[in-house]
Amino acid sequence: MTGTDEARAPSGLRSATAGWAGISVLSLADLVGGVTAGRRTARGLVCLLALSALQLFLCADNGLGKRKETPRTISGRVLDEADNGISGAVVELTDLQTGKKVATFSEEGGKYRFSDLERAHDYEVKASYKGAPSEVRKASSLGEQQLILNLRIPPPQSSDK
Repeated sequence: MTGTDEARAPSGLRSATAGWAGISVLSLADLVGGVTAGRRTARGLVCLLALSALQLFLCADNGLGKRKETPRTISGRVLDEADNGISGAVVELTDLQTGKKVATFSEEGGKYRFSDLERAHDYEVKASYKGAPSEVRKASSLGEQQLILNLRIPPPQSSDK
């Protein structure tokens, strides 16, 4: 080794130690000096760019994979003739594609909610309270993602004629 702390690296490049043990820094002359060093640097940059592009491609949502559709929600209130919420009414949802039925009870204020529904399916919703049914409401697959359907239960009809 010479008095200038320069040594030949195994690749033939000169490296200078910057005062920190074991850390070598290539000098500017090493980068632009030889054709071999320039080619190695260029190859290194090309490899770095290729790896960065590959990482972006693999991590990015490029639309090639099937995207899961956002689930649909149908909610609303069960109301009486005076627009008061009816709690405890049975609300039934029917998937018209599969025929599957799901039911829940309306909560305080008559609120109900069905979530995680298939966007591409059509549904029917109806309610009943003390034997009195509501109208049947339909939710088309072409409708909004979050649909609000209020169900009105008319007063019981008297059987006296």
